[in-house]
Amino acid sequence: MTRQLSVLIFATAMAMLVMACAQQPAPLADSPEARAEQAGALADLEAAAGGYGLMLDEGAELAASATAQALVLELGREPNDEEVAAVEAIMRSALAAALTEKEWRQAVSGVYAEHLTAVELAEARAFYSSPTGQKLIGLGKVIDDGAVAALGSVLDAHEQMLAETIDGSLAERFPELVEEESDDR
Repeated sequence: MTRQLSVLIFATAMAMLVMACAQQPAPLADSPEARAEQAGALADLEAAAGGYGLMLDEGAELAASATAQALVLELGREPNDEEVAAVEAIMRSALAAALTEKEWRQAVSGVYAEHLTAVELAEARAFYSSPTGQKLIGLGKVIDDGAVAALGSVLDAHEQMLAETIDGSLAERFPELVEEESDDR
């Protein structure tokens, strides 16, 4: 009876071990297909949190800023706030027409898949699926703007030293600039 009990306990333990192993997901293979799947899901999370719209807004702002000098020359004056807003709206509309959300998702997921493994993508996806991850995605522009403002303040405080360092390094690299400056005097 003892031998039968030992065999029964061993068989039960083995059955439980097999069941436990069967319930564990297989490790995620780092294949191009697995990367593409995980990267696509991560890009979907980013899009759901407003990533595509944020890209359009930032792109329009950058394009409008780059166009501002040409606009001043063409108009012969500085554009007013309403005109600046109109130019940004034009740029945003043009960007949206040229780059659809689907194309944006494909591009973003391609970059993710190129630089992260399938496991890393799955981990990032798990984080960004959480409430904290969603909040972080949603605060992207606020965090970026805050960091730019904070860094701007630091750079402003060191403006003189920064200008001297840049001027000195440029003069060393391009001696003809110093010669031209001396000739102008």
